[in-house]
Amino acid sequence: MAINFKARVLLELGAELISSDAVAVYELVKNSLDAGSKKVEIEFEIVMQYSAYSQLIESLNISLEDHSGFDSVSFNELVESCIESDASDEAREKFYSIYGAPSGASESLENLCSAYQAANCILIKDFGSGMSQKELTSSYLTVGTPGRLLEKNAKVASLLEKSDRKKSHHSGGIPLGEKGIGRLSAMRLGHIIEVCTKKQGEAHWSWLALDWGPAFADPSLDAADLDFEPYKKPCGKSDIDKQGTTIFIRDLQSDWSSEKITKIIDNDLAKLADPFKSVTANKFISLSFQGDAYAIPYLDREPLTFADAICKARLEYDEAGNPSLWVNVNYKRYQRERTDRISGDHLRASVREEATTKKKKLKLVDAEIIAHALKELGPWDMQFHWFNRGKIMREQNDLWVRSVRPFLQQWGGGFLVYRDGYRVYPYGERSDDWLDLDRNALAASAYKLNRAQMVGYLRISSISNPKLYDQTNREGFRDSYDKEALRRLLRYVILCVCRPFLELVEKENKTPIEEVVAQMEEKISGSKQKAIASLKKIKIRVPEESKNLAVVMHHLEEVSEAWERAKVRISSFEQELDQYMHLAGVGLMIEFIAHELSRVTQDTLKSVSSGRFTLDVVEAQLKTLEKRVRVLDELSVPGRQRKLDHDIYSIAEMLVDFHSGKCDRHNIKVNLKLITKSKLNRRVEKGQILQVLDNLFSNSFYWLMNRYDQSKPATINIDVDGVNEKIIFSDNGPGVSKERIESIFDQFVTSKPPREGRGLGLYIARRLAEENGAKLEMSEADADGMYRKFVLVFH
Repeated sequence: MAINFKARVLLELGAELISSDAVAVYELVKNSLDAGSKKVEIEFEIVMQYSAYSQLIESLNISLEDHSGFDSVSFNELVESCIESDASDEAREKFYSIYGAPSGASESLENLCSAYQAANCILIKDFGSGMSQKELTSSYLTVGTPGRLLEKNAKVASLLEKSDRKKSHHSGGIPLGEKGIGRLSAMRLGHIIEVCTKKQGEAHWSWLALDWGPAFADPSLDAADLDFEPYKKPCGKSDIDKQGTTIFIRDLQSDWSSEKITKIIDNDLAKLADPFKSVTANKFISLSFQGDAYAIPYLDREPLTFADAICKARLEYDEAGNPSLWVNVNYKRYQRERTDRISGDHLRASVREEATTKKKKLKLVDAEIIAHALKELGPWDMQFHWFNRGKIMREQNDLWVRSVRPFLQQWGGGFLVYRDGYRVYPYGERSDDWLDLDRNALAASAYKLNRAQMVGYLRISSISNPKLYDQTNREGFRDSYDKEALRRLLRYVILCVCRPFLELVEKENKTPIEEVVAQMEEKISGSKQKAIASLKKIKIRVPEESKNLAVVMHHLEEVSEAWERAKVRISSFEQELDQYMHLAGVGLMIEFIAHELSRVTQDTLKSVSSGRFTLDVVEAQLKTLEKRVRVLDELSVPGRQRKLDHDIYSIAEMLVDFHSGKCDRHNIKVNLKLITKSKLNRRVEKGQILQVLDNLFSNSFYWLMNRYDQSKPATINIDVDGVNEKIIFSDNGPGVSKERIESIFDQFVTSKPPREGRGLGLYIARRLAEENGAKLEMSEADADGMYRKFVLVFH
């Protein structure tokens, strides 16, 4: 038995599924583009607003139900007062000719409905291929027709014969629609639709009238009861070579004003085609309201030149199909630039978890599946301009008011997403924060990177990103592993690469505290001397005020003493910062030790509970505990530590012993060698050298344990060179790319997932090395171009 369905299913696919009038217009324009039209005309003729019409109809229905006296003269005057003042003379005449001068409520109701439906109209006209009468029946009246989908698949297959999808960025000529339901979006705008269409060379126009009113009125109506039959109208000889489709939408279901039209133009039509590619991207649309032409604005490039920073990112694939993420951040205000390329296990780690430090109650998808989706996601290209609104307002208020603020109001909101050169809704709208950037900015204690400050795009294509499907309701991509991988990559770029770099540069360019103190000293000393001189003159001229002047002088001395105390406090500030840095390093190490202590004690309790409580077991666990506590004792608070002569090999040996249990559990082999006859003795703070080496251990453990390729045994090599006074620390993990061998020592730079790394370890390790007369850096790339050797060189 065939499946039957009610007419209201069509309403759900059309009027109910489309989220806004703007999206409905977009869907109809998209159909025109798929028909091959180079131009689309949109006309709005509004004689009476829907809200006024609805109230008039309600008033008439009440009169008919109550059988009360009906004052036709007063009602006709009320109707006339509801006519739009800016409606065209032609539209007004059409309305009045149909409405006439009814004398009763029933006649008024009938005439008002007819006049409203005839005079109010939205027209969408294209000059594409058009449709024959047969195509109107087989395609337009067939919901879910596969025509565009088959055309799209054929076009994609043809392009893939010429190039690899992971290398291709071609986007032209691919149909935008594929579901076969876009035409139903017209019913969101109005319940009566007329289609006039023609193919080139035909001697007639094909017409189709659709009245969705019965379906809205009767929820039990069968779809089969909607009987729409195309018909023909002959055309003149001059029209035979014409082609295209015009859609007339009547019985409008919402108000249309100049303000609403302007909003749709600015927020939707101006962004329909990718405006970042071409200034004239959306000039194919011509729009008029009440007979007046409205220009489609273009993306003005000038305000972009005032952006403080530009961030660019691309996901690319090599010949073997392996992805890599290229990121470039240019902080133009301070002429600082940073470029990163992340690939392999580092790239997989960047999407293994959300870019947030807060734990989620439930994992949406398995982390490794998301990481695996990177292989199939496909290339994309992203760029955004970031405006520091506060600084622009303070430093160039006129520029802010005149240019930047209105520009951000129209174009700000994060990334506009474009597939094959046309917009994917609703990304880039003020109401859509799909990357959770605003929430993150509110929670951030330092720099704010919210969407209102960002103007940019994300470009994808049907060929390169075939698994990024649109939702049927045009509310973004369907949930999938590819979408989640894309989302996490974008958040990683913004929150883990771009924002830390902006914060670092901002911090480096702040006025040094010494200069601030010197400036304050000069101002306070100068002001004090002037004040004392003035007070002495007053004392001479007004001797009777000597007592009061003495009190003022006393207060002035108190202010000077307070400033001297402040200078002492400021001088100790840097020393305290160093202590905080030491404590942060200790904290990172203690975090691991605490975890190990917890594990050891739990293992002991399990042994007792299972009945395997022997002296050998207890002794083994106590030895493990003793190792942990012994290292913990070395990490005393700065101030208690002193620089003494130490054998660096012995310090390294202590750490190897400390981590032996973890190495055994994860099958990681550690090779510690003294590669010279002479020892490496240096005057250092033992605890700090422990922290430096432990951070290297910590990094190696993470990347070795999270390698994609586990076929080779994990190995850590530590070579102590007494002659050249250095330690070479290396492993056979994924390594670090050439672009990142310096940036990994900056604060908050990491490619680990947020809960695994904070981007502080190597920064602190380098600072501690410097305080002990050593330099920590990466050295010597391996055959694959990746760097896997850390060298700690003592001066």
